[in-house]
Amino acid sequence: MRFFQLNAMKIALIFLLSFSLLSKVVAENIWVQNLDETEIITQFHGNPETAQLRLFMAGNQIVMIDNLIAEFKKQYPIYNEIYYVTLPPGKELQWILGGGAEWRAKDFPNVQELVKPNPADPSSWYMRATDKPGVGFKMKHLPDVYTTVAAGHMNSLAAANLVEKYFTYTHNQLAIMAHTTQVSQLKAVAEDDTIIADAIDDGKPGFNAKGELTAEGLYRLLASNLVTVSEPDIKTQGIERHIWRMYVNATHAVYGCPASGHAVCSVKVNDVFPTQADNQAGMSEFFANESDNSLRKIVYFSKRFDQGEYANPADGTTFVTFVHHLDTPENIEHGVDIARLTVGPVWGTEVEFQQFRKDNPDIVALRVSNEAGPDGKALNRSNDVNYLAARLKNISEQRKDAAKDFLRFLKSPEAQTIYQRAGFIPATSTELNTNVYLGSDHD
Repeated sequence: MRFFQLNAMKIALIFLLSFSLLSKVVAENIWVQNLDETEIITQFHGNPETAQLRLFMAGNQIVMIDNLIAEFKKQYPIYNEIYYVTLPPGKELQWILGGGAEWRAKDFPNVQELVKPNPADPSSWYMRATDKPGVGFKMKHLPDVYTTVAAGHMNSLAAANLVEKYFTYTHNQLAIMAHTTQVSQLKAVAEDDTIIADAIDDGKPGFNAKGELTAEGLYRLLASNLVTVSEPDIKTQGIERHIWRMYVNATHAVYGCPASGHAVCSVKVNDVFPTQADNQAGMSEFFANESDNSLRKIVYFSKRFDQGEYANPADGTTFVTFVHHLDTPENIEHGVDIARLTVGPVWGTEVEFQQFRKDNPDIVALRVSNEAGPDGKALNRSNDVNYLAARLKNISEQRKDAAKDFLRFLKSPEAQTIYQRAGFIPATSTELNTNVYLGSDHD
């Protein structure tokens, strides 16, 4: 289920994908993706063949990565060719562990070739189809630096002997993306205290004095069968783990957990995440013993697979995104076109990007309260979202130096200012200068 399809011509105009191997540290076990469309390719920048530094940056840094790279080149002019990828770090992790990735997509039934019409223009790369039958693209260039919002990703790389330490370099917070023309209707839904079962929220406001969604308002908005949700994929998009924690925290606050003893209180904020296939059967198994009042179950299962009260196709539905920072604005715009209330949980920085970098003032944020929930963390997870950076091991000495320089640059006042201006929350001096070691080799 998707709101939109990107056309092949739009997708073909990309910077570069190519096919040689950077590193042999991982067994050649390409991670294969079978996709309906390949918007993922538009997030590759630069030439991996000639780049002096290769970066896999957690996807939502697309909002300021151009400014960051420009400042890095200014401070380190010896690096004038940089290759960077801005996609969900879970996908990037799978590529690293699998030795690369291969896209098999109906948009590209034949092998693609790189075309550079103007050799003097480094931005003019694009791909075009040949007459050779094939399955799509292969990408086998692995990064020198990897960033993520999930410590578990770093642990996975450490287990593969690819990373030995990391540090926190910035923070973010969750918000609900919406369209300005629907805000008044969405606010009315958030204030409707008939939505929550058991009516335990009677009279409680949907917004606090600062105009932020309360736990009750967040729950009502996303649980309502009037509202469609554009939701990231739990399997590969690290943001969704933080979103689920926000959902569970909101559910606990609404139902007075643990004191109330309500069945929904058994769900833990930092509960395990699914290992099953991300489809109806897999999610049915995962949520089998979870209360139907759990907000994460409502959004990610009940509304997604049209169960129970959501069976009517005119009712709200959850659409799971492939790359949330690309899909969700499109989904919201489409929801407006078909007169359907639509929202999407995103990083707060993505709303600012839409407004100030993409000149799209109609995309706005319903901010979520930063008041502490039952687990002691802010409802918007602002004190729980840590961006982590690490250098990969087993790269050449030259690339190791480049990676070290980039990690050093992330700690600079200039880099921190760029993040802050894009809506990120600065890291503290202690965080910037504290390494978390994952192994015994501390070089």
